[in-house]
Amino acid sequence: LILKIQKTSKVFERFYDSFSKLDLVGDIRHKGMLMGIELVSNKKMKTPIHPKKSINKIFFEIGKKNGVYLRTLGNIVMVVPPLSISESELELLLNRVSKTIKDASPLLA
Repeated sequence: LILKIQKTSKVFERFYDSFSKLDLVGDIRHKGMLMGIELVSNKKMKTPIHPKKSINKIFFEIGKKNGVYLRTLGNIVMVVPPLSISESELELLLNRVSKTIKDASPLLA
């Protein structure tokens, strides 16, 4: 399992640049099979988003439409897949997370 995780966790690294280019993303924290994506209203100043609506509700609803259930902690989108996930499944998950962030952008900006 440890060897599998070491290999699979590299998928997160491949997505790092594409996530960091998204307008809402201010910072990304990644370790092993965990990733936290910080959402900001001002990328340069890294000002956390303070929308009128709940970030959690927005990400849950849009994520559900994109076929993924996401959890936020304040302005942080948490990506915590099962340790047994395959590389292709993780790529699918991260693509859907990216799409959800893009789709949520108009509601949070």
